[in-house]
Amino acid sequence: MMNKKICFIADFFKNELYGGAECNDNVLIQHLKEVGYEIECIQSHHLSDSYIKENEKFIVSNFCNLSVKHQKLLKEKKYIIYEHDHKYVNTRDPSKFKNFEIPKKNLVNVEFYKNAAAVVVLSQICKKIIESNLKLDNVHSIGTSLWSKDKIELIEKLSKETKKNGKTCILQSFNPIKGTQQAIDYCRSKNIEFDIIEPLENSKLLEMLSTYDKFLFMPQVLETLSRIVVEAKMLNCKVMTKPKLIGGSSEEWFSLSGQELIDVIKIKVTDAFELFERLIEETVDN
Repeated sequence: MMNKKICFIADFFKNELYGGAECNDNVLIQHLKEVGYEIECIQSHHLSDSYIKENEKFIVSNFCNLSVKHQKLLKEKKYIIYEHDHKYVNTRDPSKFKNFEIPKKNLVNVEFYKNAAAVVVLSQICKKIIESNLKLDNVHSIGTSLWSKDKIELIEKLSKETKKNGKTCILQSFNPIKGTQQAIDYCRSKNIEFDIIEPLENSKLLEMLSTYDKFLFMPQVLETLSRIVVEAKMLNCKVMTKPKLIGGSSEEWFSLSGQELIDVIKIKVTDAFELFERLIEETVDN
């Protein structure tokens, strides 16, 4: 009988940290459980030699806390990397380099990526950057973040029913790479009135975001997709941002918004689930 157990490794999970990567991982984990896989979640810093040796199949998400020793042990196993935030470059931001051409001295974890059965990324620009710099041929782009059916239904409901207030909003983030202060400074320099949305549970954040006409986001690094930007666009907000630092801008759907974008994202998420299932069957179960 086929072994349906998959060990899902990440620095943090949704119950410990509520970031875009953790939301993505949670949706994937729930889907794989629904289609019959036994998923065992373990934080990267809780891995042990014996745990790796006793198991065969792994999905590795964010792995900043994964030791070099455990990277080497995993090379003897079958694993898929679900890439969220540029762990192949020591700056954690390929946009620091002209044309995203990363000097070899700045590349890290190269062998760990090369030995993966597959590397799954969120956007075409990320696929291009990894392929060109790491010389990989095992990279797949899903061209989206992952949302649950319930969350998409909420976004769809809000996009249709919520009245706009005519205002511009900025999302408060204490992570400097999200550029909250830069967004505030921009508004002040342009005499743009704005509201700051404080950190909220995701559903409440979507409800609040849906009431605004405009969303200003000034990231300081290349966002692998930018979940919040896509959510804002699905909610019919006009997004003001730096397109060159938004991975989603490399996708053919990026000009869409509202229901048109929601319809596309539904298809992209379904396709992404099918890709993960196929990769597991082709590269992990064999």
